Amino acid sequence: MRIDDILRQSVRPLVVYKLRTTLSLLGILIGVAAVITLTTLMQSASHSVTGRVENLGTNLVIVTMNPLMRASNGIHDLSLQQAEELGQLPGFSLASPVDYETTSIRWGRAQAGVTVYGASPKLTTILRYRIARGHALTPRDLVWHRRVTLLGAQTSRELFGGKNPVGKSVTLNGQAYEVLGILAPKGAFLNINQDAIAIVPIATYQQQSHIHAVDSVYLRARGASVSRADIRVLDRQLSHMLGSANRYTVMTQSAILGVTHKITRLLTQVLAGVAAISILVGGIGMLNVLFISVSERIREIGVRKSLGARRIDILWQFLMEAVSIALLGGLFGATLGIFASWLLARDLHIVMVLKPEIPALGLVASVILGVLFGIVPALRAAGLAPAQALRSD
Repeated sequence: MRIDDILRQSVRPLVVYKLRTTLSLLGILIGVAAVITLTTLMQSASHSVTGRVENLGTNLVIVTMNPLMRASNGIHDLSLQQAEELGQLPGFSLASPVDYETTSIRWGRAQAGVTVYGASPKLTTILRYRIARGHALTPRDLVWHRRVTLLGAQTSRELFGGKNPVGKSVTLNGQAYEVLGILAPKGAFLNINQDAIAIVPIATYQQQSHIHAVDSVYLRARGASVSRADIRVLDRQLSHMLGSANRYTVMTQSAILGVTHKITRLLTQVLAGVAAISILVGGIGMLNVLFISVSERIREIGVRKSLGARRIDILWQFLMEAVSIALLGGLFGATLGIFASWLLARDLHIVMVLKPEIPALGLVASVILGVLFGIVPALRAAGLAPAQALRSD
């Protein structure tokens, strides 16, 4: 029998028995779509986090105080002056003490959730914020404990809509603050919305909150990246200032990137493994449907054999039928997976990163499953004796 005849005989049952075909390819479809969607989403999330970390710069260092090790037994808190002095260490150019809290901000009847940063004027430079309107904080604002603030893009939009808020007065923790400027949009980073913020002079913040301890210090290295020697110098200075190395944690952007890549790689492997199991389950479902198909078509097999069809012809017919079902399931699954990835990435506000090899591997896996799970029903069909098949009801 020619190959075109085998293909025609293989495709005809797919059209005639539409429900059976749909049930056979459904499991493959769902499995391939799940693998593509989960893998693409994890890679897109990793790319998004990496881009935002690199946007902050690989020479950013964050020193965070340990809240469980407050000043006691001669160990004192870091002062504002000491935090500023860290920027004068070899290898560093800027430093800003930072205190922060999550609260609400009001203007008239409008209200928005916001993360308030008490910081020095250097923070906007360290975090690479751009001023969209108005002007930044000045050293004079810090010295004179002025009640002034910079608003993030989202905070400004939620409070004022399209109006220019510069010069207007907002309420933070029951106190009135004059808006000096609006920050350009930055997006989210490590679950922190960098546009839903308000930056105020840290001296004013500590005076209003009656807190005199520095929560963290943000530093910018002189070079394009932070060297280990710079971190060792910083460690020694902090230990000297605080009296104990247990009082703080030093984080670098490269370390954050490394941890992020490890986590996303592990999650991608786990999720892809779980989704691959669903493809396997779909293959088993296809196997059951193919066995039913062979049982229902025994008389057809007997007629074809009595008319001269060879065993290899019957084998290829049913094997090609299984591969066709698996390939269709893989194609529909790949299409659904790509569309679902795009839809979810849009809802999560991240750029979809789709590697071509992922849908290709999904299609290859579906074809391999079609061969593996189709060979047994095909062998059963090919092994039927013509006389026995013709006697079947």
